Amino acid sequence: MARTATARAADRPARTRCSPEDRRKAILAAAQKVFLERGYANASIDAVVELAGGSKATVYQQFGNKEGLLGALVAEGAEELAHLVHELPLDGALEESLRAFGRGYLNLIMRPDRLALFRLTIGESGRVPEIGDVFYRTGPQTVAKYMTEFFRGVAAAGLIATTDPERTAHQFIHSLRGDLYLQNLLNPTRRPTESELNRHIDFVVETFLAGARKKASIG
Repeated sequence: MARTATARAADRPARTRCSPEDRRKAILAAAQKVFLERGYANASIDAVVELAGGSKATVYQQFGNKEGLLGALVAEGAEELAHLVHELPLDGALEESLRAFGRGYLNLIMRPDRLALFRLTIGESGRVPEIGDVFYRTGPQTVAKYMTEFFRGVAAAGLIATTDPERTAHQFIHSLRGDLYLQNLLNPTRRPTESELNRHIDFVVETFLAGARKKASIG
């Protein structure tokens, strides 16, 4: 005897509805996988939807286009660091604040997925220059803006001296990346040990503050 449509439907597993945030995360995870496997130029919204489920309309509504997907992926890291910077206290414990940022920053940019995304951007930006712009605007530039405001605040409190908080932020961030990051970027197996990271961060913070505080005391 033929089963009714109602009976057949009852045998299917119930569909669970994703929250908008879960759907966004699924799309971004799929986009990252597609970008890294196919390259930016060969990636497509269709491939992202096939992997994440849902519809192309949802992707376009949330991210606009392929460039928007890449920007959102990079911005995730900047948002993590923004939260970290906002938690840094503007008080006398400046060394610990800078060390905390250093640890959070290096742990983020040396994650395998972030390194892979950066390699992808470098490899593709010669053919598709706009993705380099997207990466810079939503990642490094955004982080530098947060640290610029932090250094402007500690300078106003008299803890350091600087006539250019923006350049100060870039100098500090570039010093943090240093040779450890370059080695890890070029060789994924060359992940620095915790001891190496801590020594590097301590050296950068101590050297930075030695100069910044000397200027403050002279001023």
